[in-house]
Amino acid sequence: MRAGVSIGTASGVFTSNPSVSDQARDAVLAAAAEIGYHPRRRPFQALANGITTIGLLARAEHYVGPANPFYGPVLYGAQSAIAELGLSLVVETLHDRELNANHTPLVVQRRQAQGLLLAGPIDPDYIAMLLSAGTPCVVIDHRAEELPVDCVRADDHQGGYLATRHLIDLGHRDPPPAIITGPATSYSVMTRLKGYRHALSEAGLNVDPRYVRAGRLTAESGREAMAALLDLPVPPTAVFCGNDNTALGAIDLLRDRGVAVPRDFSVIGYDDIAMAAHSVPGLTTIAVDKELLGMQAVWNLVERLRLPRMGVRDTRIGVHLVRRNSTGPRTAA
Repeated sequence: MRAGVSIGTASGVFTSNPSVSDQARDAVLAAAAEIGYHPRRRPFQALANGITTIGLLARAEHYVGPANPFYGPVLYGAQSAIAELGLSLVVETLHDRELNANHTPLVVQRRQAQGLLLAGPIDPDYIAMLLSAGTPCVVIDHRAEELPVDCVRADDHQGGYLATRHLIDLGHRDPPPAIITGPATSYSVMTRLKGYRHALSEAGLNVDPRYVRAGRLTAESGREAMAALLDLPVPPTAVFCGNDNTALGAIDLLRDRGVAVPRDFSVIGYDDIAMAAHSVPGLTTIAVDKELLGMQAVWNLVERLRLPRMGVRDTRIGVHLVRRNSTGPRTAA
């Protein structure tokens, strides 16, 4: 079997058999995520343990709704899993001024949920406050390494590696591919940067700080960073962007400067949001199964509520390269 365990052990993971070791459980869940297997859960499995409602907390700027290109599908996946389990979902958004250890979210004050999903980068001190209050949590698309909290995230190191390797394989070596990152507080973004560095090192290329630009994961910051890269004495011929919004902004700036994509410049994004397939040119990107992120987070939270003494889990969802029309071979100078 893919996870290296018996069928009986795998079955025990999906039926929450307490005799299954944490190591075996993690191996089975990772293998299931890699092949896209979504184990079906029966409502009574959760309800029999007194679990009725799950809460979801998100920063206001990460509005978790249908219009958000990343968290919209994550929310849809979470709602699908919650409906399958026969549970209810309470969503609360928090502004930055509320994200401090002195502010307890309403969903906790009113005891509206047995456990919480935390969407995106949330300050570790705030997570620590929730944990100290006895609230089981699962963090989505982020990791708080210093805290004993479960997380579900994309395999961003592999994603950063795949994106950069793709550009290198197309001949973008001298100068090396550039990267436009995001906030340093974003664990996922910084992990993608590590994947970028790994790919360069493997190809015998050095990381040049001039080609590493900080962004804000917005189209506007993609334009700004792309302009700075083009204005270098030796501009790059390819760029890996921290997300698709950044990439779309970069392409917009290249168009304004009269630089043809992908003939003269290659751009790759990250996330594979819906717009990526319909942009002009179609955006090459790293696909993240956003719905599975939400679903897996719900399943892991229910497991945490049923088995509170279970070891802390870091579940990574596999990613893959989607080739479209925004990347191409480097042309001769």
